[in-house]
Order: sequence, then structure tokens, then C-alpha cells
Amino acid sequence: MSDMLEKLLGVEKNAARLLAEAEAEAARRKASARAEAQKRHAELLKQKTQEADTAVAEEKTRIAAERERLIAEYRDGLARTPKDLEAFSRAARAFIQKGGA
Repeated sequence: MSDMLEKLLGVEKNAARLLAEAEAEAARRKASARAEAQKRHAELLKQKTQEADTAVAEEKTRIAAERERLIAEYRDGLARTPKDLEAFSRAARAFIQKGGA
């Protein structure tokens, strides 16, 4: 009977050792998977950041070109507007005579 108990205790110890090894392996695999996921996440984040930076730079360039085009159109329109210096002078003198208010 004691021989049977010793065998059962041996089996139990073996099972406990196997369980401990399995838990250690699971922890190692989880840590490895977590590290790999973090690495992939960092790479993806870097890639998306670069894409966003490129998109922002392109949009800034587009907006600057559009602004320059609009300013050129505005200046061209001003240059083509007929100037009535006599009417301006009358208005300025009237303004000054009223005291500028």
C-alpha cells in the first residue's frame, strides 16, 4: 500500500512539475507576443506619423500656392480698377474739413 502511495506522490510531483513548466512556458510566450506586438505597434505608429507629416507638408504647399494665386488675382484686379484721383481728393478734403470724425 505504501508503495502505491509513493507512486501516487511521484505522479503528483511530476504533474506539479509539468504544470509549473507549462505555466513558465505560457508566461514566456505571452511576454514574447507582447514584445512583438509592441514592436509592430511602434513601427505602425512611426509609419502613420510619417504619412501624416507628408500629408501635412503637401497640404501646406497646396494652401501656400492657393494663397499666392488668390493674392495675385486680387492685386491684378486692383491694378485694373480705374482710379478716380479727383473723387478721392474731394472725399479726403471733406473728411479733413469735418475734423476726421
